[in-house]
Amino acid sequence: MRLLRYGLYALGGVLLLVAAALAYVLVFFDPNAHKQQLEQLVRDQTGREFSLPGELKLRLYPWLAIEVGRATLGNAPGFGAEPMMEFDHAQLGVKLLPLLHGAIEIGAVTVESPTIRLGIDAAGHDNWSDLGKGRSNAPAAAGGVPKLSIASVHVVNGSLRFVDRKGGSDIAVRGFNVETGALQAGRPFDLQLAGTVQQSKTLTVAIELRGRATLHPDTSRYELDSPVIKLQLSGDGFPAAGLPVELRFASATADLNAQTLDLPGMDVRAAGAQLSGSLRGAKIIDAPSFSGPVQLAKVSLRDLLDEFGTKLPATRDAAVFGAFSFSGTLAASSKAIMLSGMKLRLDDTNASGRAGISNLDTTALAFDLQVDRVNADRYLAPVPAGNAKPAAAATAPSPPTPIPVELLRSLNLHGNISVGEAVFAGIQYQNLRVGLNASGGRVRVFPSQAQMYGGQYSGDIGIDASGKLARVSFDEHVTGVDFAPLFRDMFETRHISGRGTAAIKATGVGADSAALLRTLTGTFEFHVDNGAYEGLDLWYEIRRARALLKQEAIPARTGPERTPFTAVSATGKITNGVLANDDLIAALQYLQVKGHGTADIASGTLDYHLDANVLKIPDNAADAAGASDLSGFTIPVTVSGSFSAPKVRPDVAALAKARVQKELDKKKDELKQKLQEKLQDKLKGLFGN
Repeated sequence: MRLLRYGLYALGGVLLLVAAALAYVLVFFDPNAHKQQLEQLVRDQTGREFSLPGELKLRLYPWLAIEVGRATLGNAPGFGAEPMMEFDHAQLGVKLLPLLHGAIEIGAVTVESPTIRLGIDAAGHDNWSDLGKGRSNAPAAAGGVPKLSIASVHVVNGSLRFVDRKGGSDIAVRGFNVETGALQAGRPFDLQLAGTVQQSKTLTVAIELRGRATLHPDTSRYELDSPVIKLQLSGDGFPAAGLPVELRFASATADLNAQTLDLPGMDVRAAGAQLSGSLRGAKIIDAPSFSGPVQLAKVSLRDLLDEFGTKLPATRDAAVFGAFSFSGTLAASSKAIMLSGMKLRLDDTNASGRAGISNLDTTALAFDLQVDRVNADRYLAPVPAGNAKPAAAATAPSPPTPIPVELLRSLNLHGNISVGEAVFAGIQYQNLRVGLNASGGRVRVFPSQAQMYGGQYSGDIGIDASGKLARVSFDEHVTGVDFAPLFRDMFETRHISGRGTAAIKATGVGADSAALLRTLTGTFEFHVDNGAYEGLDLWYEIRRARALLKQEAIPARTGPERTPFTAVSATGKITNGVLANDDLIAALQYLQVKGHGTADIASGTLDYHLDANVLKIPDNAADAAGASDLSGFTIPVTVSGSFSAPKVRPDVAALAKARVQKELDKKKDELKQKLQEKLQDKLKGLFGN
């Protein structure tokens, strides 16, 4: 008992001495008198100029508290005269009694108007790596790390500026505020932060974060439970009132030793769209990258892009760019953003594969997609009012289509697309495979292969928009194709039928489609079997010309206006948009036709000369009654007018001349025969036979 009493006396004496010492320090110690030593200590530790122009205040019991007025830390050489870091006021307090038990209990920490300026110069040097130059190499004090707790942290109206002159970026954070609950290792606390990020003058993002955090400094592990992040995006391309974006996660766990960040239960909502998934970050300090499954719920793509300030053009089908959704595995880093294992749906088109930005520095797109079906014509611009017309009506040519050279020059993409069923420019394809590569204004669509109209298609299309005018080249081939449905879909004409092959290899230069046609130069060839040219009956026109020549009644037409043929073939050259050939051959029922001439693609006009050789006509031919006398004649025929309504005229004068020549030849033969007979008679009389 006596021992306990002596112990209490001793403890009381110690406390009295401590109280007396604290009172002495509070009364007689002036921290402002030691500013120079403090400033020099920081200079030695950081290698930078440090200044404390503000007043220092010290308070002792129950907290050892210090208040600091304005303070500045100088910048690195070459980064300007403004301080790298500064603040207007800071306050921090430590409880004294817990220090006796090896614990550090810090009260509310407050920092007002802190400003941090970070930078990278044009040579790639930063202004923070040299901060430890003057740091002492003295060994750390022995003993374990004391138990630490902080009552709260308050950062008021902070700002940060990051200027990367080498990379060309300028990012500023202003109005930065932080509030926390009591901080202690292993125990959750409330966390709130807010601020505004501005990138150059084009993008401003207001940020607000709320969650419940847990710190594990001994293992460098930090957790945030049910964080909610609210963003307000404004600037170029966003609505005037800004675009709100909300991000929620089940949790966010960072392990700095392993450099990982886990973000399960992701839910991102913006402009009516919802993106969900789960992400995991790796090398979050050295080279951050994120990966994980993501899914975008069905949304109207037109409405979504409109909210982001991008208005899609009017389309032939107003319903397109409607339902849009996708899912897949995201892989994102500072170098690339790719989505693999993708399932995508746009309107009634389904696609799978991989796609994304393979190089963020050059905005290079990469893709490998398998598509079930697509009708690209639905996404074209609407037909101007008044252009709708019956197929047979003659109309003024459509205005030329400009070549989007600026868009072509900006393209940087490489990939392949396979489509089960496709419609492009009215043409139907099956099992289409296309390779697409574009860079530096040069675009190549190769290989292009498909099944179409019962045959095969292959092509190689190139566009070079790197110069002043675009240069377009193509090498197109079709084999075994049924031309009737092909011409119906491609040219809205039903004039040609038959099955065969065709090829065209040509180039054109210009600023629009009209200029390309006017400069088109190359070669072509085609061969068609067992078909017909609808809307023209060449044999009837020849019979009609014969009747007019002989002043007989015009024969009645016995069938539709069509010219059936067994085979037609031709080869030729294209020069400045004009096709020319001299080896056209056509085999018809009663005719063998050879021809030569030109076809002006730009104007859509024909100028052809045909020589129709009439073959032997059977006497019982119902569609050749009275025309058997034409057998053996070669009848010149001119073809002129437009592609859609050609004018075919047999040369009646040439036919008449041929008939006269045939009669003359016949008379000559008869006269010759008579002369021979008379000569023989005289020879018989002369020799008495």
